[in-house]
Amino acid sequence: MPIIRYIKNFIFSKYHHRLIFSFLICTLLPLILMGSVLYSITHKIAGDSILNSIILADDQLNIRINNRLNQAEKVSNTIQYDMYSLMQKMSDTREDFAIISNVRDNISLLKSTFDFYHIDIFLDDKNIAASEGLFFHPLSDLRKTGLEDIINSNQKWIYKKQYNLPYVINNTKNTQDVIACFNVLNNQVSGNTEYVYLVLLHTDELSKMLQESFDNVNLTGYIIDQNGTVISHTSKELIGTKINNIDLNINPDNTIVENSSLYYHIVVLDNGWYHITEIPKNYIFKHIYTLLRTFIIIIFLSVPIILLVIFFTSINLTDRISKLSSAMDNFKLGKKSIDVDYISALDNNYSFDEVDKLGLTFLNMQSSINKNMQSILELTLSEEKLKYQLLQSQINPHFLYNILGTIQTCQTIGKIDIANHMISNLTRFYRMSLRKSDEKIKIKDELEISKLYLEMEQLCRQDTLSWTINAEEGIENFLICKFTLQPFLENSILHGYSSEKTNIHININICYGDDEVIITIEDNGCGIPNDKLEQIRYKLSNHIVDYNQHFGICNVNKRISNTDFGNGIVLIESEERKGTKIIIKYAQMEDFS
Repeated sequence: MPIIRYIKNFIFSKYHHRLIFSFLICTLLPLILMGSVLYSITHKIAGDSILNSIILADDQLNIRINNRLNQAEKVSNTIQYDMYSLMQKMSDTREDFAIISNVRDNISLLKSTFDFYHIDIFLDDKNIAASEGLFFHPLSDLRKTGLEDIINSNQKWIYKKQYNLPYVINNTKNTQDVIACFNVLNNQVSGNTEYVYLVLLHTDELSKMLQESFDNVNLTGYIIDQNGTVISHTSKELIGTKINNIDLNINPDNTIVENSSLYYHIVVLDNGWYHITEIPKNYIFKHIYTLLRTFIIIIFLSVPIILLVIFFTSINLTDRISKLSSAMDNFKLGKKSIDVDYISALDNNYSFDEVDKLGLTFLNMQSSINKNMQSILELTLSEEKLKYQLLQSQINPHFLYNILGTIQTCQTIGKIDIANHMISNLTRFYRMSLRKSDEKIKIKDELEISKLYLEMEQLCRQDTLSWTINAEEGIENFLICKFTLQPFLENSILHGYSSEKTNIHININICYGDDEVIITIEDNGCGIPNDKLEQIRYKLSNHIVDYNQHFGICNVNKRISNTDFGNGIVLIESEERKGTKIIIKYAQMEDFS
């Protein structure tokens, strides 16, 4: 009892002791609990990790195998083009032998380039190429090679034991186990077989891939066809045997099958065969035990380090907390001097520890930031308004420059009455524009401004310009960004005329959308070339205002895209010699004044 009382008094007598005790409980207790369940957790995690690493390596091997099989299939498809020339009715002419020679050279090149075992082509016995004997053979030889069953097969790949190459290539008569990607052409009318050709791979090639992947590893890998016949194996003596004890009906999301002693990783290859890897469970357990021992050693080495870190951290932390508490108390009491060694003295004989100074600095900084942010916000709003007003003001001189140029032209060629009429309309135009000094005006006022402009243009176009305006009922009372339509009308007129298009008609349509206004300006002019159309669309989508090209429409697009003006967009469609269509969309804005 005295010992327990002493321990209790020691622990709870000082905050430092309680902190160390708490750290030890919070650290060592989880460490002990973790050690008690270490085996089961490590067994699961490490086992899955090792199994996943094997599967990952296996997947890399599958990629290599599939690449090789797909390569053979692609070559097989390529050969099909050469077969068309051989299927013509051939006679013993120089041109026909040249065709055969050319096809043979192509086949030989494919074989050597992609390092195939061989390529065999079986043709109708009457075909003069069938007697070539190197790559070409008569169809009657299929029975000799034991391949007559492939004529009616619905498969693309076969495995053939003891395949014998032509005598010209292999005069030793040694046979080899091969796999082949084949193609068969049967006449749909007569039912006769026109040709059969095979791209051959040696089974040793796939076996070598398996052996390289599982070298120095106690794992077994093999490839089987749909019937369970072993095509390739890490042990060559098992090639050609049957395996029937594996369920091949696997879930694509879970390719692992297990029994009492083995895991099977089963993957369906691109040609429908199965690549199976046998992973002994004792192989995984052996690596788990090694990892487990390593982990336990690391834990026992870490405990002393953890204790030292806890001890020194608790000392530093409690010392800091004690001094910080004293500084906070004195600060609350408003004392002018604080006897703490790590707190620097400030002006006016006020002393705070570094945490208090940081807090005070933060409060001052926060107050300053709020004031600055408010000022920045006000300046930003003013800047946006000035930018809009600048864009708005740039439209007027641009438009006025074009109209005055037209008036000057009329005066030069002696059309004084037209020039005077245009000046009168220009006066009405600017009286209307200046009277509507707001940045947003009603659609009906914007249409009135547009009509004045069109009338001025009509005067100097000798009645070759016409227009129609259609607006849905009530939509004219919604607001629109001032000078939205005129730049587009100006472009339709200035760039719509050509030697082929001597009369221009412009149709303006304004209708309701989903909480938006949709304006369509369509002309029958000469249209916009594709390269220029792409330039305009790029500038519109990126809100670029180009002062040298397409200024008017870029200016409008920039202004109406502002959040205060409906978040609008401008779309443009055009076809050369047929016309141009402008679509303007922006959110409905009502006049509440």
